[in-house]
Amino acid sequence: MKAGFASMTHRTSRGGGIARRAGGRLQRSSALLLCGALLVNLAACSLVTLKSPEKPLSTRDLNARILTREYSAHFVATVGQAADAIAAGSADPAVRLDALRWKIAAAAKSERAASQMAPLMGLLDTWAFSAQMSEFFSAGAGHSLFGDEQPRAVTVSADLQREAEAMAKRLTQAEEFQQDHEFIDAYVRENPLENLHFVRASIVEPWTRRMGTEVKLVDSLGTVPEALADAGDRLRMIGDTGPQQILWEAELAAQQSGVKGEDLQAALRRMDQRMADVTAMITDTPKLIDRIARDAGTRFDASWADIMRDLRAQETELSATVSTERQAAVDALDKQRSAVTADAARIADQVVREAGDEVRRLVREALLLVIVLAIVVLGVPFGAGYFVGRAHRRV
Repeated sequence: MKAGFASMTHRTSRGGGIARRAGGRLQRSSALLLCGALLVNLAACSLVTLKSPEKPLSTRDLNARILTREYSAHFVATVGQAADAIAAGSADPAVRLDALRWKIAAAAKSERAASQMAPLMGLLDTWAFSAQMSEFFSAGAGHSLFGDEQPRAVTVSADLQREAEAMAKRLTQAEEFQQDHEFIDAYVRENPLENLHFVRASIVEPWTRRMGTEVKLVDSLGTVPEALADAGDRLRMIGDTGPQQILWEAELAAQQSGVKGEDLQAALRRMDQRMADVTAMITDTPKLIDRIARDAGTRFDASWADIMRDLRAQETELSATVSTERQAAVDALDKQRSAVTADAARIADQVVREAGDEVRRLVREALLLVIVLAIVVLGVPFGAGYFVGRAHRRV
């Protein structure tokens, strides 16, 4: 078991071959995209609510989760190496294509089984899948799939089944292990794999049917740190194998469409060059933005200085214009004031002169009236006496 897990650090050699040629940049970019998508899905998921404090996972469940996922990584690497060896050892294009299908399906199904929410279900599902694959290559529908290279697939599958069984035996009590073994054997007999698509029936339904409806599949989701560790572990699994699976799928699609290996390699090299160009652009973007910002700042400073100079010139010109207009207004006001003063003096002289003439005329008329009145007052009695006297003398 330890020797099996020690080989987890190795990756496939031929598709593998394409993965290395396609290169690290494509893998890292794909891993980042997959991790981002998973984070969005985790953030949008409303089916799981984490509370703190929460009941932690039992020691057995925690160990089962960790060991099952480590075994899954080892499973994917081992199948990938075996499939590459089969493809390299056979000149038959159909065998090479089936070897590629094998590692694609095995990687996907193993990771799906190992990432079950319930650690015990993950352990049992992983064990059941390894047993199904061993039965498929030894006596099932895939017993002659790889021709002369078939023994390699049979041996690898049997070794993986024994390792999964040994892992389950370490994690369970003897009586429980015996019951689980009987359940796995029955499940494999009732649900054999039919082809390299590895379409599998759910293990949860027969397990609950066997254990009864009262069985509790998930006793606890664990504490918040355990849930975060689980999410991080899932991201690591996707980041480790996701880019490889994408490359394998691309290689399978290319081979199925009749694209030659040389054409695929050339396309991958072009893709790698484009990814390198994109990476270089991303790397240079901060510098470019900084340079643009500096240029924009320089242009802004120059424009601002020009604007301020124009404002100062316009201010000086406006001040001079205002001063000129103000002086002209003062001069015009002085002229108007002088004209008004002259008119007032002329009008005053004319009024005085006309008033004097009128007073003299009134005085003359008054004197004449007094004289006339005096004559009338004095002359009438005198005249009357005169005429009366003459009248008496005639008589």
